[in-house]
Amino acid sequence: MKYPYADMHCDTLLHCISREGGLASLYDLSGMQSIRQMAEAGQLLQFFAVFFPPVGEEPELPPDEEFFRILREHLYRETALHADVIAMAHNYEEIMENQKQGKASAVLTVEDGRMVEGSHSRLQMLYEQGVRAIALTWNFPNCFGYPNSPDPNIMKKGLTDFGKEAVEEMNRMGILADVSHLSDGGFYDVAALSRKPFIASHSNCRALTPHPRNLTDDMIRILAEKGGVAGLNFCPAFVGKTTDCQKTTVEDLGRHVLHFIQVGGEDCVGLGTDFDGMDGELEIGHPSEMYRLFDYLEKQGLTQRQLDKIANGNVLRVIRDSMR
Repeated sequence: MKYPYADMHCDTLLHCISREGGLASLYDLSGMQSIRQMAEAGQLLQFFAVFFPPVGEEPELPPDEEFFRILREHLYRETALHADVIAMAHNYEEIMENQKQGKASAVLTVEDGRMVEGSHSRLQMLYEQGVRAIALTWNFPNCFGYPNSPDPNIMKKGLTDFGKEAVEEMNRMGILADVSHLSDGGFYDVAALSRKPFIASHSNCRALTPHPRNLTDDMIRILAEKGGVAGLNFCPAFVGKTTDCQKTTVEDLGRHVLHFIQVGGEDCVGLGTDFDGMDGELEIGHPSEMYRLFDYLEKQGLTQRQLDKIANGNVLRVIRDSMR
């Protein structure tokens, strides 16, 4: 691929678990993302999230700690089985070494920090188990704080006392703080507290698509000032002109990229596709189709430097500065 890209979010690991409790191969998984597709497309880097589904959903899943262990071990096992094309990475240096050897990199992340349960030792355990980014909340309150919400009262709420301590602890450890599902109040708390760049792994521009998961222009400016990066989400509800949109086009994605650059500059936007975490009709729905976005952006007048930053440079910079 002309632009080997870094993707800060997919839900592919969740789809490895069958209703019968077995585990499907991550190499040739039938879906939007897989190791095989990464290798064939020349993808540089993928953040693989362990997402904790809402309690009570079918099929019934193991307790959070056991669920995390199963998916974490599966990711490490699958990358080891296919070590000719991919390897785990825990920092910038390992990503660069993998690239030198012609391999893609996989980074383990967590979506919804509820498993931490307000425990600093559990946070340390996640780091020791290889987690290098945590989306502090999903769509429900937890020990870190409050989620994005259409309710303005919830959106105003910020981090808990533990959440504030945890952001500083994550800075020290080398775990990226991810604000993609956080309330507006929580975003501003992270921005005020974090000494390291942070990420919005899969969020777009609220000025273009009025979804509460997207970032306001003020947030984009602050994220940029802190040296952080937002990952372009390909989900129709976050990309289209309305939140009930069922289709994502290259032009829609391009509008958001250009808005990010206009508001926050060329250093604040990367990719966070949310592959395997959405429904709808997507013009780009697999790694092999990602060239369409860069071809479009090139036609819009973006320079080689800007395209390289969007593809991987901005994400790699944040990893270098904040992950270890």
